[in-house]
Amino acid sequence: MTGTVGPMPYDLLALGETMVALAPPPGDTMQTAPHLTIDHAGAESNTCVGLARLGFRVAWISRLGADTAGDRIVETLGAEGIDMRWVRRDPARPTGLMLKERDRVRYYRTGSAASAITPGDLDNVPVRDARAVLVTGVTALVGPGPHAAGLALLSAASGIRIVDPNLRDGLWGSDRRVDLVRTFVERSDFLLTGAGELQEILDGRARAVNVSCDEELARRAAAGGPREIVVRSADRVSALSDGVWRTVAIERRASVDPTGAGDAFNAGYIAVRLRGGSIDDALRAAVRCGSAVTSATSDTAGFPRSLA
Repeated sequence: MTGTVGPMPYDLLALGETMVALAPPPGDTMQTAPHLTIDHAGAESNTCVGLARLGFRVAWISRLGADTAGDRIVETLGAEGIDMRWVRRDPARPTGLMLKERDRVRYYRTGSAASAITPGDLDNVPVRDARAVLVTGVTALVGPGPHAAGLALLSAASGIRIVDPNLRDGLWGSDRRVDLVRTFVERSDFLLTGAGELQEILDGRARAVNVSCDEELARRAAAGGPREIVVRSADRVSALSDGVWRTVAIERRASVDPTGAGDAFNAGYIAVRLRGGSIDDALRAAVRCGSAVTSATSDTAGFPRSLA
């Protein structure tokens, strides 16, 4: 008798907030532009877009307002191939908003639907079956419910637990961001981070770092739990795994919009590692993906559909 074959497990489940993003055309400003482009923006969903384009099975868990902004996000992310079945719609709270210019980004997310995420939003989500889960520090900072849900996701996972600290100012928990985000870091297997924020997480403050300091920070972080640590700096990216430190230089190019580059970097790195590729190949792919995204006024439009 042939057994019933269930659905394939997800390659990645991600939890976090996505906002509608408004931006002027390149070279213009919010004040003078005759029109604005409309996009979506969210650290976890940006990474999901990248992985979906590369052929991975991904799902995004969140809340959106029962508004047209939420409708747009559901339709756009769904069209990318992301499973949206665990996105709840909130009739009482709005979808968050981002206003984006080249030199600054402003968020309007206080009281947003996603700020009310709770561990209950994980009910019936097959977290233990997923090959990997992803949550960033933004989720830890937008509200106590999202913070608790992020911890619940990491605690329930049996696959690779991936965390990007993504430290941010101006959010509900920003004044306690080190303590709140550190609880995610301590539960992670893969830590994908910037050098400055890693310094802040470990020492409570950020300061200038160099190559040898990057490695020292990574080794200190590894003592707290993560088994693979990737550190992004201005001119290099590095990784620590199995006690071996690897570094790849970055050649910075002129960019149209750098927002979302870190999320695209994460998607490229995760894609190669989920396919069993080497850390060196993962770092190079991550750099290519991050660079590609900076070519357009969008967090995801420039993300490639192949790593070849």
